[in-house]
Amino acid sequence: MTKSEALRPRRQLGLFDATMIVMGGIVGAGIFANPSEVAHRVHTPLLILGVWVLGGIFAMCGAFIWAELATRLPAAAGGQYVYLREAYHPAVAFVYGWGLLLVTQTGGMAAVAVIFASYFRALTGVVWNDSVIAAVVLLGLTGINCLGARAGSNVQSVFMLLRIAAIAGLVLFGFALGGSSTKSEPSLTPLFSLGVLASIGSAMVPIAFAYGGWQTSTFVAGEM
Repeated sequence: MTKSEALRPRRQLGLFDATMIVMGGIVGAGIFANPSEVAHRVHTPLLILGVWVLGGIFAMCGAFIWAELATRLPAAAGGQYVYLREAYHPAVAFVYGWGLLLVTQTGGMAAVAVIFASYFRALTGVVWNDSVIAAVVLLGLTGINCLGARAGSNVQSVFMLLRIAAIAGLVLFGFALGGSSTKSEPSLTPLFSLGVLASIGSAMVPIAFAYGGWQTSTFVAGEM
């Protein structure tokens, strides 16, 4: 066994695990918290649906690019770090990796945990502060992932299936109550005016947060 083979992660995740990880990265707290924020920024049903479709197209294009990079470096584990290292320079990958650890991933996880905490407190009536609940959740999930990729993947799969059930319940609930009339105020502003384009750009921020996570499969590619 060569040194590179000895350092390579053990392949213990399958297609279902990777699918649940990617879906879990995309279908997080953002899909429950951000639709109302998007609707507040673009006021007509057509624009609301349109910006969500546009965000999905952007995410799909990014996923296709990452899939192509993964096929070019099939044995590499590390996702964007490896791609930046091979394409540019190890220093670029080094800066990106630390930025991902200290800012991007940690900030995103903190935001999701706070959203979860607010919903949890509203449902259970506990008097704890949102920050305390979020910290406890993050520490618990960190401990589970320290047990290994398999343990973390199993917990992720269970939570993802619960989220699918919750979203399916919301959809069915909407269809069941969708027979009543709704009131919509049509926008009198031209579609391609500066104000509408600014609103669309503003709405894409929470949408990008909600769709973020399509790149997570590259983090565990070496263990598949």
